[in-house]
Amino acid sequence: MSFSEWHRRLFTFIIVVAIAIALALIALFVYGAYQSNAIISEIPQCITLPATQLNTRTPIKHVIIIFLENHSFDNFFGVYPTNGSLSNPIINQMSKPINLLSLSEIPSYLMPVPIDTYNTVNPNEGYIPYHADWNYGKMNGWVQGSGPQSLYYYTVDQVAPLWDLAEEYGIADNYFTPYLSESAPNHLSLYAAFSPVIDDYGPPPYIPAQESIFAELCQYRIGWGYYIDPEEPSYLLDIKYFYGINKYSSHIQTWEDFINEVRNGTLPAVSWVLPGPYNDMGPPSNILYGEAWLLYIINTVEKSPIWNSTVIFITWDEFGGYYDQVPPPIINNEPLGVRVPLIVISPYAKENYVSHTLLTHISLIAFIDYNWELPALNKYVLDSNIPLDFFYFNITRKPIIFNVSQGFPLINNVYSIPNTSNYRDLANLYPLQPQIPFNELPYSRYGYTNITLAQLDDMVYVKHDWAYTPIIYTPLFLWLIIILSIDLVSISLLPPITKTLKSMPMKALGIVTGSILTSTLTGLITLTMGFLNYLGNTGEAPPLLLGYLIGLIIFSIIGLEILRVNHGTYLIPALSVIIPLVLYGLIYVQTVQSYLVSDSPLFIYGLLATAPVMLVILLLKIHAYTSSLTRGLAYIFSLDALSFIIILLMAFWCIKLYQPGLSVLLLPMELIGLVFSVAWFMMHLGLVRGGRT
Repeated sequence: MSFSEWHRRLFTFIIVVAIAIALALIALFVYGAYQSNAIISEIPQCITLPATQLNTRTPIKHVIIIFLENHSFDNFFGVYPTNGSLSNPIINQMSKPINLLSLSEIPSYLMPVPIDTYNTVNPNEGYIPYHADWNYGKMNGWVQGSGPQSLYYYTVDQVAPLWDLAEEYGIADNYFTPYLSESAPNHLSLYAAFSPVIDDYGPPPYIPAQESIFAELCQYRIGWGYYIDPEEPSYLLDIKYFYGINKYSSHIQTWEDFINEVRNGTLPAVSWVLPGPYNDMGPPSNILYGEAWLLYIINTVEKSPIWNSTVIFITWDEFGGYYDQVPPPIINNEPLGVRVPLIVISPYAKENYVSHTLLTHISLIAFIDYNWELPALNKYVLDSNIPLDFFYFNITRKPIIFNVSQGFPLINNVYSIPNTSNYRDLANLYPLQPQIPFNELPYSRYGYTNITLAQLDDMVYVKHDWAYTPIIYTPLFLWLIIILSIDLVSISLLPPITKTLKSMPMKALGIVTGSILTSTLTGLITLTMGFLNYLGNTGEAPPLLLGYLIGLIIFSIIGLEILRVNHGTYLIPALSVIIPLVLYGLIYVQTVQSYLVSDSPLFIYGLLATAPVMLVILLLKIHAYTSSLTRGLAYIFSLDALSFIIILLMAFWCIKLYQPGLSVLLLPMELIGLVFSVAWFMMHLGLVRGGRT
């Protein structure tokens, strides 16, 4: 077969492959649209009844959940109730949770937050640092994981209002987040009792809205509301994980709507109230802002006509990297997240009560399903303890109103920020006078319960939880786009212009310049457009991009130098295997030893992702070079841009699965890169041997 005939057939094959892939993409897109419409059509309509018209198992007609940010139990309640040394007739009788004061002495490496200081440096957050903190239940990896800033704890000088709430109502000292990770999976557990993600990334994957507590409430005509600061739409990210949630857009309202509905007595049965970034208490925010906002919400409810039928659950989404001494329980071979506080406020809440019941965010869904006699949302809700031990329904308590005259950090409206200079003596606000003398209470101030919906022979609303990823985000769709891109680019590269490399320094300069330009450009795109959403949000993108940039330059130059020596072309397939294997070895060793705590494995990952793909692009460049530096730079720039798009698409998929086993997840993608590398190499040899110069 002549070279021209071979080239014609190859060209025809490339065109046929391109058409086939394009048709496959169209078919997948159409199927994806059908699948999306099918999911949305299954979401129940939401025609609800007023809370007062709904039957409940208890006198509670309104559940309000306030979801704050990033503090462990010991961080806020580590030295409650005595602050280590306080003593008076009230404090001496108060119930004591399991905290730092339960130890023989507080470890010397733990430090109180200084007086008149209301925030700390933000601990290192993430799945990886948190697992380092936990250290297989030893709870001794804080410095290596979340950092030395995680070893601070607050005292009565900063959190007296929270201690007052715990004194007057109930608190849990055995409440854990469902996931030993950041916000996203723990937030989703509050609405769906499971999460398809293990860290702060996505969506996708999505949770079909019909699998959420929102849909279950709508199915049974129970009203609900989700209240946020309209100036901070970032808090809509939680519910954006629910595919089809726009069907319930009328339920997403503002703080002002919440306040008005509370005062008018028209609040729906279940409410989630989300703070804004400045008052969510999450570091490095001033926690006094959050306390003032929280007291305003509580005061508004306690002064309203719905108080006698309401419970307010106050909790924190996750521990934020702050120290806690209690190892999380292991459930299904995975640890729960570190302890966070839960405060329960209600006219039926036991006074100064400490619950030892094992609880998580999912337990709050269990309470909702129990109270309105609903099926358990899913199997996780079915088996979760219900926080019933907090309540004593034979007594209806009067509200405890927090007043400015007492010195509490109150605000004029829900959007205000307190003047912190006015609050220098918070310790004087604690303790409050008990409503009922402790020795006259008709119940114990300690307790636990193991009541679950499973014990009540409850049904399950969602039989099988599953995550949904639209077709256009699936690996198959992305890989077809990658293959189509490579296929189309290859058309412009045939036949090769030359079989030899001339002006080696000029070509090396072109590679370096083009690599720097494209890496810088695509690096900015990565950080600003969020293709690497997880890495960008956690500050781990720079080492990854640095690894990519260095790998881009090094492997290109090495490849060109190898091609200059005798038989050098035969080393390229070998390097395609050897380099990734060496890097896999490095990343595997560090993964096993340190859970990828440091940035260096991410740097290695950047090199790892570069090696095989850049060898593919290198072989494309061999055919594209001319003696013109300008034209060479243009080719290099365009091909490097293509290579980085491939890297981004690969990362966009694999980062969703980011965990200590990352190297295993990358293996299929690297093997595909290797196949392309060898294929282009063999084509190059075939074209050169065909006599083309």
